[in-house]
Amino acid sequence: MDSQQLQRQLDAERARHAAEVATLRGQLLEARKLATLGELLGTTTHEFNNALTTILNYARLGLRHGDQPTRDKALGRILSAGTRAAKITASVLAMARNRTTRFEPVDVGQLVDEVLVLLEREMIKYRVQVEREFAAVPRVSANPSQLQQVLLNLLVNARQAMPTGGRLILRITHDEATGLVDLTVRDTGCGMTPDVMRRMFDPHFTTKSGPDATGKGGSGLGLATCREIVEAHRGRIRVESAPGRGTAITIRLPMLQASERRGA
Repeated sequence: MDSQQLQRQLDAERARHAAEVATLRGQLLEARKLATLGELLGTTTHEFNNALTTILNYARLGLRHGDQPTRDKALGRILSAGTRAAKITASVLAMARNRTTRFEPVDVGQLVDEVLVLLEREMIKYRVQVEREFAAVPRVSANPSQLQQVLLNLLVNARQAMPTGGRLILRITHDEATGLVDLTVRDTGCGMTPDVMRRMFDPHFTTKSGPDATGKGGSGLGLATCREIVEAHRGRIRVESAPGRGTAITIRLPMLQASERRGA
């Protein structure tokens, strides 16, 4: 076998291995996405049960009482609960769909709101006050379900860092000079030591002993997967943290170029 044939064989092997790695990486991301949806099952089931209970109770109230004020009140509560149930459905379906790696124009603020719908009652239960500081920003080119997975991981981590309650500040800004849209998730929780920060993106590293009472956390895969997804979007993650002073994680993503915005 001459050197050219050997080189062709080596190139073919490298290409085959690269394709296998890409396939395995895609399978890992899909498995993590399904695991995330599984973690949400208990939360969404409970949320749906609450909405249905409200609808049924006020439907019975409206049927029992013929006066207009009572019926108006019952219909208003039914409409409110039905609207919330529809939002929960839309958020779950948004996470479940789009199994491809296809990118599309994404409204970051809308994406954050969809994820918050799934965690709203959990935040209330753990006395976490959610504050939105959303500026009007250009869309980014992204895979929506993968970005939702990143957001869900960051929001759950922030909530778990505040077991006795606190503030969760979500800030969206952009910088025309750099062409970046920034999404910051800031908590007022326990913060991280320098040693933990150095290892926080290592696969399988975790400071948690296992899933918490809600069934979330403890796998050590979350932040490693987050960074991989963000880097696949040509973005990066910046982390600021200190013990007792909370943590701020900023996702920086390229905004759509003018030509892409016109075609969106």
